Amino acid sequence: MRFPSLFQPGRVGTMEVRNRIIGSPMERNYCTAEGRVTQRYVDYLEARARGGVGMMYTEATYVDPRGKGREFQMGLYDDDLIPALARLVAAVHRHGGRVGPELNYGGRVVHPEVSGLESRAPSVVPYAGAGGWSPRALDRDAIAEIVARFGDAARRAAEAGCDFIGIHSAHGYLLSQFLSPYCNKRDDAYGGDLAGRMRFPLEVVAAVRRAVPADMPVVVRISGDEHQDNGLTLADVCAIAPHLVAAGVDLIDVSAGMYETNWWITQPMEMPQGVLAPLAREVRKHVGVPVSVSGRITDPSVAEHLIESGTSDFVTLGRALHADPEFPLKARAGRTAEICTCIACNQGCSDMHARGAPIVCLVNTTSGREREYAIRPAAAKKRVVVIGGGPAGLEVARVLALRGHDVTLFERDEEPGGQLLLNRRVPGREELAGHLPWMVGEATRAGVRLRLGVEATAAMALAELPDIVVVATGAAPGLPAIPGIEDSPVVDPYEILRRPIGGIGRALVIGGGIRGVGVARVLAARDVDVVLVEVGKELATDIASRSRRFQVAALCERPNVTVHLGTTIERLGARDAVLWNGERRWELDGIDIVVPARTLLPVTGVADELYACGDAPQVFLLGDCVQPRTALEAIHDAAALGHRL
Repeated sequence: MRFPSLFQPGRVGTMEVRNRIIGSPMERNYCTAEGRVTQRYVDYLEARARGGVGMMYTEATYVDPRGKGREFQMGLYDDDLIPALARLVAAVHRHGGRVGPELNYGGRVVHPEVSGLESRAPSVVPYAGAGGWSPRALDRDAIAEIVARFGDAARRAAEAGCDFIGIHSAHGYLLSQFLSPYCNKRDDAYGGDLAGRMRFPLEVVAAVRRAVPADMPVVVRISGDEHQDNGLTLADVCAIAPHLVAAGVDLIDVSAGMYETNWWITQPMEMPQGVLAPLAREVRKHVGVPVSVSGRITDPSVAEHLIESGTSDFVTLGRALHADPEFPLKARAGRTAEICTCIACNQGCSDMHARGAPIVCLVNTTSGREREYAIRPAAAKKRVVVIGGGPAGLEVARVLALRGHDVTLFERDEEPGGQLLLNRRVPGREELAGHLPWMVGEATRAGVRLRLGVEATAAMALAELPDIVVVATGAAPGLPAIPGIEDSPVVDPYEILRRPIGGIGRALVIGGGIRGVGVARVLAARDVDVVLVEVGKELATDIASRSRRFQVAALCERPNVTVHLGTTIERLGARDAVLWNGERRWELDGIDIVVPARTLLPVTGVADELYACGDAPQVFLLGDCVQPRTALEAIHDAAALGHRL
């Protein structure tokens, strides 16, 4: 066994767990508007149980409609919801997994337009993301009612056959709002010092303990540090944890952050793996029950180290299991190269979740579509030529080959990957390129013939006698319609990322999306004086919000970078430019290169040739050669086509 500590059986209270992996309570937007579990939800958790996870939460599950944070969040506020949950529990149990809800009440972060009700909180401390609404401070009767609601929800979970009860006391929800001096301004018995601020969470734990069998484990998730001025600190949590244990908690699950510091809740790729380990290590010193830790743990070696070193007793994996439900089985068997590793892009999971859409995954198109995208043999085997080895081309080739089609893929470069490869050069974005070995390996294992270093023409494709040709030739940088641009020292942004270009004193970068920000950071690291111009009011709006924070901060920290937002370039010359921001117009001179990073144009040459052939086979276009888009959109379009043909 490759990772003996990770796969040693564990125990939470009286419950035996087959390994040390806990599936985190990711919200997924797979339930109905009334909070009822759907078949999609059952399929999703059953796949993770089949994949070998030890125990897993369902998700943050609201105990009262007034505490509902998302339209399609799971609820457990009524007995009518028990049968659907019981069906989910039975599916998990069929594969030896353990499962339980994470009981939750949103509090101040609840948007009344979602819940349809006034939000309630310890104190009148508004959250900006709640649409400008202020919560009402809870009185003693309302507090007692919510405590009872937690107990009732726990009883329902037990009746549904759940193995444990989780209580959400992290991330700035109601229980942590009471604990945090940032949110709790009360001067009664539920506020003030730590003893007062702990009163409500401890009452909730007591109510849950009374509502379930004595041997049913209770787990509490807590933010080890909110990373917020006047917020909950690690020292506070180390003082709180023993009281939780005394109240009947069997495991402390350590996370971090609150809504105001949400990058600590769902860490982007710019943050290191295992970033919350120091918090768990310290909390573990103060309790005699197991401790688990979350925080971007996507490599089984990292998980093994956390447990082997005594940092934690369990690891809580969210996006790692979202990206690959078979993470445990593959890691246990030493098949680490086959693990579809989460790259912490947050595009398909947390960003989709925030929009109220069902979550998906950039690296695993089957995640959340387990039934829809189960591999089904094609009705008739066909010869397929795929032109373009970027993410869309690789994904459609992989799926088609798995379904039994004969697939040949042409890629003009010696290494496939398309635009994802360029991320190797962008600081903090390297893990996007890190997904490519898995894509290439899986396509090869599925039987795809890769013809690399070959720029395919229509004639070459037709010489394969295909039934279908899929064109995924991507997009190339284009020139924006700025007067004088053709006479300016224009440089392809991709060339900046592919290879060093010397002798540059000043560079003008046009466009402040992640492409422009990445180019600007690369140039600035080479001591180039960079001027970045963006017509919009923000930078890097085309990437996940948590990553944006780090990318923009890193760029703005460079003393040799000047950023002009809300600014247009009115004219370009041989070494100068005229800029306008709506209030003033000025000239920038001494420009050595101009890098237009805003405009991408579809590359459709081969497709046009094929369309011109009267007897050509079926032709399908995918990805950026249809319209420039995100990698998430391109890959999912490719999967849809692969499962359809």
